[in-house]
Amino acid sequence: MENLDEESAMGNSVGQAELEQYQDDGVTVLRGCIDAEWINRLRVAVEKDLVFSGPRAEIYSKPEDPGLFFNDFYMYRRIPEFRDFALNGPGGEIAARLMGAERVNLFFDHLFVKEPGTIESRVPWHQDQPYCAVEGYQFCAIWTPLDPVSKETTVEFILGSHGWGRWFAPFDAMSDGSVHSSKNFERTPDFEADRTSYKIASWTLEPGDCLAFHALIVHQGKANSTATTRRRAVIGRYVGDDAVYAQREPIAEFPHSLPPLRHGEPLRNAPQDFPQVWP
Repeated sequence: MENLDEESAMGNSVGQAELEQYQDDGVTVLRGCIDAEWINRLRVAVEKDLVFSGPRAEIYSKPEDPGLFFNDFYMYRRIPEFRDFALNGPGGEIAARLMGAERVNLFFDHLFVKEPGTIESRVPWHQDQPYCAVEGYQFCAIWTPLDPVSKETTVEFILGSHGWGRWFAPFDAMSDGSVHSSKNFERTPDFEADRTSYKIASWTLEPGDCLAFHALIVHQGKANSTATTRRRAVIGRYVGDDAVYAQREPIAEFPHSLPPLRHGEPLRNAPQDFPQVWP
């Protein structure tokens, strides 16, 4: 089955329906859970970051492309509005309730900007957790759009794939096409060529909504082929009680700076690198 785009009747907070959907499907959508004040402040922060981007910022579009496809990371360390949202916004509590965690720490925050006309900006099917030095089940992303997200520009998810017990190798297809050399990960199947074999879901979104999804769910981000609508999204990546540091070979992409942790040590033991956000 595919394109289960119909909106669910969801409230503004994490209720039993959202919790069950997250646990069963690996993703849920929350409507109206981000106040307009947060959205406005984040929009200001994005413009700051586009001018004064961080040392890890990446531009995937080419100079001749009509639109800009921009990524940045760890914005909370440099820009006050991002810091306030990452540490004091609703993401930590949402993640705690969905993960069933007593304590939640921020792993990092992440910015996507797909300007109108970024027709080559599709992010192929992947999982997030293989990119990260994290073992544990309690690993959740809160994806907050700052612009309306249409069916043509949204994120798609393979429902239930977080429970497959499979880890797919990271790749850097957006820049040089390189593939992670670890033999501990599977190569990602061609899900796009076999869409009808999977239950694929997506949602249209408005500013104030958010997607919450498990770090092992298989998902892809569509390109922004619209003529006028920006597609800005801020993602907070949160870890819970069972998240521990995993030394991988080769080293995981995230975190970019090695924390003072031993293999298997809880991430919460390095609050200077992974600040506690809940409670």
